[in-house]
Amino acid sequence: MKDIRTFSMIDAALQRHDTPAGPLFVVGRHGRQKKCFSRDTAIRYLAFFMTTWAFEVSGFEQRYPDVQKVHPINPELNCWLRGDVTHEYRAAHQRCVRRLRRILARKREMQKWCEKWDAMHDRYVKEQSELQATKPEGVR
Repeated sequence: MKDIRTFSMIDAALQRHDTPAGPLFVVGRHGRQKKCFSRDTAIRYLAFFMTTWAFEVSGFEQRYPDVQKVHPINPELNCWLRGDVTHEYRAAHQRCVRRLRRILARKREMQKWCEKWDAMHDRYVKEQSELQATKPEGVR
């Protein structure tokens, strides 16, 4: 069961499924989906989906232009080499990965605190009900 106190949209985008072969992470964001076997890869894909969407919406270039080269085996043929991602895109992707990791670390701390709070609250309720059970008849 989800704890609504610590549930976030990152949890909705990054879901873990336990399978017989081991954990499987399914990442889905902005209409794209990817299955990954490691949490690290899943976080990188989530950052990739988010960064790509942000660059598409803002109109910034994600890649350098493609370059036409002479084919290495047959010089009569030309081939196109895809341009590499821009420095701005790469930096934005790394920032996104760092922020996701920071958010997930803070979320883990919040979950630990909530577990401690629940344990303390359950102890208090139990002690209070025991005290109410031993209450004498004439006391308000």
